[in-house]
Amino acid sequence: NRPAIDTVEALAQLQNFKFLKTEAQLRFRNAALELSNYCWLENEVPYNLSGNIIPDSVWLNAIEKLSVPLLDSLLTTARVKHPKLQVFDYKIDWLRIEQKLKFQNVLPKLDVKTNLLNKGYNVFSKVSTSLLENNYKYGIHFSMPLRFSEGRGAYKQVKFKVAETTLGQKQEQWQIENKVKSYYNEVYALKEQVQLNEEMLTNYERLLRGEETRFSIGESTLFILNTRENRVLESLQKLIELKTKFYKSFAGLQWAAGLLR
Repeated sequence: NRPAIDTVEALAQLQNFKFLKTEAQLRFRNAALELSNYCWLENEVPYNLSGNIIPDSVWLNAIEKLSVPLLDSLLTTARVKHPKLQVFDYKIDWLRIEQKLKFQNVLPKLDVKTNLLNKGYNVFSKVSTSLLENNYKYGIHFSMPLRFSEGRGAYKQVKFKVAETTLGQKQEQWQIENKVKSYYNEVYALKEQVQLNEEMLTNYERLLRGEETRFSIGESTLFILNTRENRVLESLQKLIELKTKFYKSFAGLQWAAGLLR
């Protein structure tokens, strides 16, 4: 016969499991409702996730096979393909076109005009005749800004906008590169933590099996056995949390590098 304290210990462990299960089910249902906000059927009909749908667990064992790109490659991709930097490129191109247009207002203008005064439709029948006859009209119009103030002011204003936008692009690029580096460091740190936690879980499982053997021959107590089991469950839960953080950081790394559109 087992002492009464072991019965109380087993009941307390069972009640704790039931409490954790209820808490996990609540979080799961609320997460499903939040996910349903992004799920739609045809004709703009909202879609409610069924309670029978559970997350795929294949990703839990796919970290080792997941290839993380090199940091230099990610930084190069971010400089070339990141949408925010491309917006700056388009804006600078537009400003440079405007700058060329403003520059035209500074240049002098020379217009040469000629009019044919011939009557009828046979105007070009007398091409061989002299162009200096009275039936032709010529004109020359030349204009130049006296102080160039308005043209030079508009040109310099656009020039400053180009410089300002270029500096803004460099600042944005620097922030993006630092964000890529931050996610990159986090991904590799989490990958190392996942590997370490997997080894810890293996050791806790060994201790639990050993304690079960000792308990079966009467050399251990249910309290110690439950303690071993709790350590295994806590380590497993921590491992799943670390793997979840790893995939979130990996997605963040791709987003920071401009790979997610």
